[in-house]
Amino acid sequence: MSATQLIPANELAPPSIRHLSPEDRIRLWAQIVDEGDRMLLGGFRDKHGTDELATEAFLAWLDRRSAESTAAKFRMLKRFSSGPTHGK
Repeated sequence: MSATQLIPANELAPPSIRHLSPEDRIRLWAQIVDEGDRMLLGGFRDKHGTDELATEAFLAWLDRRSAESTAAKFRMLKRFSSGPTHGK
């Protein structure tokens, strides 16, 4: 792939999931989410040393992330509800 090519070549594409049932697609998605959580927790474990401290820090981070995300959604909804509407 050249440095200016934005779309990767076909041989670099992820495998198709077309053959999977909806249940298997959901199961695969859940496995990917779980693996991401394990990777994040591993980073917290490297930083904090013990499983207990890592779990505590990870849960605190999730709480902060959730609060920040909720606040951002409220700001966005407020902007959309108070702004002009098009097509009226």
